[in-house]
Amino acid sequence: MRYNLLTAAAAASVVVYMLPAGSVEAQSRAAAEAALIRMGLDGSHESISFESADYRSGRYTLNDVTFSDVSDGDADSADEMRADRMVFEALRLDSDGEVLFDGLALEGISGTDSEDGTLFRLDRISLDGPNAALTIDFGRSVAGETDDDYEPAWNTYEFEGFSIDGLTGSGDAESGAFEFSLARLVIENYTRVELGRMAMLGFAFSGFDDSGDAITMNMGEVSLVGFQTQAYADMMDAAAAGADDDAVAQAYYQSAFLSPLDVYDSFAIRDILVEASGVHFSMDHFTAAMERSGSRITSTAELGSAMLIPDPSKPGGAQLAMGLGMLGYEQLELRMAANSIYDEDTGRAYSTGENFVELTDGLRIEMGQDVSGYDVYLESLPDTMAMLGAVDESDSEAQMDAMVRMMAPLMINNVSMRLVDLSILDRALEAGAATQGVSKEELRVQAGAMLGMGLMAAPPEIPRPVLAQLSTALTNFINQGGSLTIDMTPPAPLSIGDMLVDIEAGAFDYNALGLTITSEAP
Repeated sequence: MRYNLLTAAAAASVVVYMLPAGSVEAQSRAAAEAALIRMGLDGSHESISFESADYRSGRYTLNDVTFSDVSDGDADSADEMRADRMVFEALRLDSDGEVLFDGLALEGISGTDSEDGTLFRLDRISLDGPNAALTIDFGRSVAGETDDDYEPAWNTYEFEGFSIDGLTGSGDAESGAFEFSLARLVIENYTRVELGRMAMLGFAFSGFDDSGDAITMNMGEVSLVGFQTQAYADMMDAAAAGADDDAVAQAYYQSAFLSPLDVYDSFAIRDILVEASGVHFSMDHFTAAMERSGSRITSTAELGSAMLIPDPSKPGGAQLAMGLGMLGYEQLELRMAANSIYDEDTGRAYSTGENFVELTDGLRIEMGQDVSGYDVYLESLPDTMAMLGAVDESDSEAQMDAMVRMMAPLMINNVSMRLVDLSILDRALEAGAATQGVSKEELRVQAGAMLGMGLMAAPPEIPRPVLAQLSTALTNFINQGGSLTIDMTPPAPLSIGDMLVDIEAGAFDYNALGLTITSEAP
């Protein structure tokens, strides 16, 4: 009987388009009502009911909607959700009697979880411009035609926009009451080729931990722009087809490592604040971006300021405050920047601009690199990763062979690191001197002597001139601060894979590294 009704509804949706042109509004309404019948939203649905309905200019609205049994179908734990309105845009059936629509929105949503009593409210959930695969699965789901054997085509879904606006909620857990809110979650222009934008804005949570201490978390923004979803299409297709773990993993390797390196345009996290267990953590922003110009991909990243501040009045905060106090800190602040270029034509990746991690009033670490062979490395990576995953963990020789094969294409032209003392040496020496009951200068001398003894025990394979450079530079750095620079510029490009083989065989020539170690006074 139900499928006779569905056949009639589909036929009705076709017939209405054969009516005179002057009845466009009537045609659209009849098409929408045929689709409602197809989904059981004609008043006969077991779990969805509404008080009234109206239609205007292609928009079909169900008013005062109640959704029951929305959890797991168990009558003893049935949840109920209400919405002021459920709005369909251009609702209709296709020629096969499947549901199509241009947009769907739920407004004024509220509900209560029957198990834990959590209350929630949403101003609006909306879906705009969905493709047929999505609306067809939606229609079948609402109609109750998606049993355990049904396989939705979720890997083919596309839409112009999805958003959740004005989420608020509250409840009680074993540790105490909690509240949460989310101003907006938005996904724009999602296709199998690209995700235009995804952003979570204005999230907040407050509650209590197991010890009864208050917890608060606030996040201004997490956003991703221009993500290349096509890079993971094979993996999604394999998962949707029910492939086994090995097949999904292989599809992932193929997707992730053969995708273009500029897999997104920009990423940002802003205005993070967490207070828990007597510790305050904040971060004003972390941003990253990739920009393509011909064959060159420029990558940038920046951490503006991340701060860790203890509250000595709380046990956890007091412990952290004591540790920081030993080094003369009341708080820690971290910053960083990274800038690099990858040239797909040459396979070369190299640093440009500033590349550093800095502990404010402590230590700055500057880094640089110039490596060739990334094109061959990336091309072979799916196969070598799959081979590495198949190797027996107890077979160390096979694991080394797989690692060598993976790293062999990478050729080091230059790698450098510079440590800049911004007061961390004096802080560490003062803390150590206080612990040992000696003066800071006495400890400085002891540290230099211990360093010399340690270097004397270095393996004989390491050239003595390199050890002499290291000893002199480190001693000067300990005595005067300033900076310590370690630079590796091989006389000829050095294969990482060959280097691993030689080190494993005890035959590596350290002169091939082209190491220089220097110090500079402040």
